[in-house]
Amino acid sequence: MRHGIRKILAGVALVGLTLTSACSPGGGQADEPLDVYLNMTAGSAQYTEMKNIVAKYEQRTGTRVKLAIDSSNFEDNMKVRMAAGEMPDVFSTHGWSVLRYKPFLEPLTHQAWAKNLDPLIDETMRDANGDVYSLPIEYSVAGMSVNFDVLRKAGVDPDGIRTWDDFAAACAKIKATGVTPIDSAGKDFGPSGDLANVIAANAFTEREFNAMKHGTFDSSAYATNVLGPVASWAQAGYFNKDYVSASIDDQARKLALGQAAFVMAANTSTLSTALTFNEKADVGFIPFPSTRNGQYLVGGEGVNAFAAWKGSPRKKRALQFLAFLAEPANAKAMSRSIGSSSGLTNVDVDLGRIQSSYDKWVAPRKMPIKPYLDRAYLPNGMFASLITTTDSVINRQSTPESAASEVGRQYKTLFGQQK
Repeated sequence: MRHGIRKILAGVALVGLTLTSACSPGGGQADEPLDVYLNMTAGSAQYTEMKNIVAKYEQRTGTRVKLAIDSSNFEDNMKVRMAAGEMPDVFSTHGWSVLRYKPFLEPLTHQAWAKNLDPLIDETMRDANGDVYSLPIEYSVAGMSVNFDVLRKAGVDPDGIRTWDDFAAACAKIKATGVTPIDSAGKDFGPSGDLANVIAANAFTEREFNAMKHGTFDSSAYATNVLGPVASWAQAGYFNKDYVSASIDDQARKLALGQAAFVMAANTSTLSTALTFNEKADVGFIPFPSTRNGQYLVGGEGVNAFAAWKGSPRKKRALQFLAFLAEPANAKAMSRSIGSSSGLTNVDVDLGRIQSSYDKWVAPRKMPIKPYLDRAYLPNGMFASLITTTDSVINRQSTPESAASEVGRQYKTLFGQQK
């Protein structure tokens, strides 16, 4: 029922967006404000920083900016705008600059700042011709977000969490202290899918991963390796009791206040937002455990990578705005607010309290960085299926087997549509 209501509300939002678009065909006039649409939450540190940067940009250039943000309905709204052929002048590509948005984007390969792109982005952010379509303010490298103080009080050694069995044992100790072991956010569109995405990133053999690229999805393996552990954690009472009503910002707040031990998200903005609730919180991240392939991090194009619509009547100003964002001082401020490394080599980010986690697990470049399952191996549109099916398992409304069968059905449908 909750998802039914969510779809209705999303539909209302989409109708409103469509009507707005219909009033300004072709993206409006060149002298209208720059339309910047970003995938952020209102309570996030990156939204606060972006508003500061926009104010500086407006003061320097005299260009007016219409800044809008969204998180729950961002993808649905962008799909409507793609269908209408009318995109925001600048927008978040959230991992999809090449695979989804490329036909709408201005190539950025020859922008002045592009000479500073980190080679780390090459695998996921360049197309077959070597072109890049998004400014990687955030290059996402994420582990499992942790409140270390909670773990110490429960007698859990974070370095000892190497397998999912280790993780379950840690959760049992944490629950015994009265703290929620795993926090997720069922109110917002995304967190349950993120949880499945990061577990699945290292849950299959190379043969199984390659088969997904060519039309074969093993529902049984998905049930055993991904949704099975989620179901066991739900059965043991390790998820937050307010899961259904909790938001993404609630996750960060509870992690900051020591009311939750772990958050499994696809980016590290949880940590930076947590520090806005408690700047002294002892938070950071550890590698994800694994049953079969060893510890790992997940990574790729971050949510906060920004692109320009190639059909915009304000394209020149859109590119100017991206160049302003890429200036080292601005890019550094944004990356720090996100709590993530930058995809630009001339941006030296001090991540504050999170820096020690980067120095330990990312900087040595020895820990494997796996791509998100849906971006690398599944047909476009599968993230919604990951969300709803994982949500149903957390709520104990579906078994891992039935939920995985639904993922398999969606995979078959969407894979067939992309031929």
